[in-house]
Amino acid sequence: MKIDTLLGFIFAHNEPSIKLFSSFGFEKWAHLPEVAKLDGIKRDLVIFGKKIS
Repeated sequence: MKIDTLLGFIFAHNEPSIKLFSSFGFEKWAHLPEVAKLDGIKRDLVIFGKKIS
């Protein structure tokens, strides 16, 4: 499939997922402030990325 980049889209308040992705070598590539409203609360989205080869 020749995939060379992996991405993870995680809500910033989801610390367990952020820690999991970080433990596998993913790095924070982007931060999108208040892009979603969940249960009436505006939430940030963080994009994590990892190059593989």
